[in-house]
Amino acid sequence: MTILLVDDDRIHSRILEVRLRSQGYQILVADSGESALAQARLLPPTVILCDWLMDGMDGLDVCRAFKADPALKAAYFILLTSRSRVEDRVNGLDCGADDFLSKPVDPEELLARVRSGIRLHQANERLKALAEELRHQKLRLDEELEEAASYVRSLLPQPIRGAVRVDSRFEPTHELGGDSFDFFWLDDDHVVIYLADASGHGLAAAFPSISVHNQLRSRSLPVDLRDPAAVLQTLNSGFQMERHQGRYLTMWYGVYQPSSRTLRFASAGHPPALLWSRSGAFSCRWLTGQGMAVGLFEDSTYGTESLEVGEGGCLLVYSDGLYEVPRPGGVMGTLAEFMELVEQCRGLLADDNGLDRLLSQIHDVTDNAPFTDDYSVIRALLR
Repeated sequence: MTILLVDDDRIHSRILEVRLRSQGYQILVADSGESALAQARLLPPTVILCDWLMDGMDGLDVCRAFKADPALKAAYFILLTSRSRVEDRVNGLDCGADDFLSKPVDPEELLARVRSGIRLHQANERLKALAEELRHQKLRLDEELEEAASYVRSLLPQPIRGAVRVDSRFEPTHELGGDSFDFFWLDDDHVVIYLADASGHGLAAAFPSISVHNQLRSRSLPVDLRDPAAVLQTLNSGFQMERHQGRYLTMWYGVYQPSSRTLRFASAGHPPALLWSRSGAFSCRWLTGQGMAVGLFEDSTYGTESLEVGEGGCLLVYSDGLYEVPRPGGVMGTLAEFMELVEQCRGLLADDNGLDRLLSQIHDVTDNAPFTDDYSVIRALLR
């Protein structure tokens, strides 16, 4: 441990030097503030003992100079002073002094103050090292999360064109979330549309959604994918939250058959999808479903609902991140408010850029507040 003595009184400085060397400390001696700074830049000290009253730079000037230098400010700075007024000590603290030692200096108090300064300096150095290690770990974690997010984005489906037109929008927040969705032709006459949202954030939330996605996309789930209730029942059996760090999934799963214009769907605690007619052939319907979220209860049951889609059918499926957005005043948006907004925007949603126009409306309502969660939204034009 290196201690820097700064004192223009050679006798006083020598007495302190001998006392401290006897304890095994490495001692640097400077008779002015300028000399102290020059020596410290060559060998940064652990503790600085500096007299307050000196010619040229006084102790306060020296203290300010050390604390203003990023390479030296970590040193524990003790002012030696015969001043005892509170105002003087406040002035010293304001200049950055860490401690005071009254003159004439008591030898035992000197050593005690130095030991205390060394302990605090070591503690600060350990904290800095820990902070640097945490910074590196965060950088590594951010890189891994970005790789994971890139993988999630690679799973997103391409728009479907033809007898059924399906497109989507997905926006992740700064942290990987649990949204996952897909739409694909199961055969020549059945198209699957689903959206799942795992509770929580981070990799632990993403894994269940990605697993569901891969099982459905690969068609490895041991069930007829044309049966929505059976799909949710099978997923619930395999994704109990006790085996997935307490995570569960909400999910809306639908199958549309163009030849019969039939939509069959089931829901596992997911926000209701919206079905309406672009031509006004039938009234707007919110497709709620009755099932509990996947993973909550092992004995959960699900039911498939079926309905005939009239001319110009349009389906909207979304995650709760689309409406749980802070409104002006700090109030969080609600599902009821979102449902009202969507009904007002049905005309916009029928356009080619309908999803972008819906998102623009949401930004207007929320005064461009940032989304606090991933959001996903699917629009299907059921011809």
